[in-house]
Amino acid sequence: MSTENKIPSEEILAQKWDRAISNFVVKTGLGLSAGIVASALLFKKRSWPIAIATGWGFGVAYADAQRIFHPSNVPGAKFEKVKLSN
Repeated sequence: MSTENKIPSEEILAQKWDRAISNFVVKTGLGLSAGIVASALLFKKRSWPIAIATGWGFGVAYADAQRIFHPSNVPGAKFEKVKLSN
């Protein structure tokens, strides 16, 4: 038996969810904030910059969540196949 401390799969999944949710909150909030500032300063208080910037933040967070949960599906990533010796 190995004496290494193994992390349970539930803990790994919980850490991934924590990171993904915090990314959604932070990046969507930053997009919302940038949209509000742009709307107030540049676009005469129209609402479309808020919607676009919030959607942009949400989209970036979604892409990050895809990379967190499916790291092998990242375009351009180089993964080597591992041979199992039996």
